[in-house]
Amino acid sequence: MLTKKRLIKSALALALLSTGTMASAAIVTGGTVHFTGQIVNAACAVSADSVDQTVKMGQFRTANFTAVGTRSNAVPFTIKLEDCDSSVSTTAATSFSGNLDAVDPTVLTISNNVAGGVAGSASGVGIEISDHTGKVLKPDGSVFSTAQNLVDGSNVLNFTARYKSTKANVTPGEADADATFKMQYN
Repeated sequence: MLTKKRLIKSALALALLSTGTMASAAIVTGGTVHFTGQIVNAACAVSADSVDQTVKMGQFRTANFTAVGTRSNAVPFTIKLEDCDSSVSTTAATSFSGNLDAVDPTVLTISNNVAGGVAGSASGVGIEISDHTGKVLKPDGSVFSTAQNLVDGSNVLNFTARYKSTKANVTPGEADADATFKMQYN
């Protein structure tokens, strides 16, 4: 009888303890998810990898810019196209738009606000964009790259970016710029 009472008391104590440790579910606000995209009526769709990308230009010494028009090494980047239908269009070309340099309108002006730089902006340089043939693309949206033939499925458009000195004296600092691009299908 004593063991039966102990067993009942132990079971009751265990039941009371377990209800105290079971927490009720709490629902709290966790944040926001932004979904962005476009539905396009075009021969191809721009890959999500290419819609918002960063081209790492690297570091270049001011001593390498010896005169106006001196260029750094070219840094390759691509724009990837998906789901292309060559029966809709057979070629694709790209134009770039951004803030033009006040001295040389063939290059993007430098701004340290893009990457949150705190050291200040470099001066006397801009960023020049070229297509796969070496054609310089003025970043005002008016000049399209050399048209590239499309194949069904995926296509890759090749470009390069490089620093170009716009003044004889280049000063160091953050050297960032932004450009948007448009596609032209024919």
